[in-house]
Amino acid sequence: MKRATGRELMDDPAESIEELEENLRDIERANRWLGGIATVSTAVFSIGAQSVLDVGCGSADIPRALAAAARKNAADLSITCLDSNPQMLAIAQKRSAGDPRLQFVQGDGTALPFADKSFDAVTCNLALHHFDPPAAVKLLREVRRVARVTPIVSDLRRAFLGYAGALLLSRVFSRNRFTHHDAPLSTRRAYTPREAQALATQAGWRSPRVLKKTFYQMMMVDA
Repeated sequence: MKRATGRELMDDPAESIEELEENLRDIERANRWLGGIATVSTAVFSIGAQSVLDVGCGSADIPRALAAAARKNAADLSITCLDSNPQMLAIAQKRSAGDPRLQFVQGDGTALPFADKSFDAVTCNLALHHFDPPAAVKLLREVRRVARVTPIVSDLRRAFLGYAGALLLSRVFSRNRFTHHDAPLSTRRAYTPREAQALATQAGWRSPRVLKKTFYQMMMVDA
């Protein structure tokens, strides 16, 4: 399947914040049900991270899950949530209810406003496919630059069966216009593991490693 280049509805300012927020709730459910949260959480705590930057935070469901796990285990963890979209940040801040472990910054993932090695880990979930290859290389270069230990980039894997599953599930479990349009398109915009690894190599990662996950997902770290 050739990679699609069309824009998702969430790539542009939403006319209805309520519609966008409903779409983000659908993404949160997918992250819970399909293992996205568990994958990132395991990777973060396995390296003993005490500071995390989450790039393209969306509604900040993964940062909130990391903060909850840190509280449960009495772990020292602070999380900075970054998104370029002020509407996303407003939703994320509202849903985070003033959690002191979370900070919010508006910024561009391809030009992060942080010094080298500012965070133990930099997470980026379901965002890489929003960037065409030249911009994706910039994003991957930046997350590698500010990560002291490793970036943790998780995303979809492009495959026909993944596309078919997203098309079906988006219709069965949601009535949201954004979800109906964006979920199947996301799978067509996604990179294959080989493509993602090649992009990370171009971005200067030392030894990028791509791990295939269930439900046509993948996670990439710099070993």
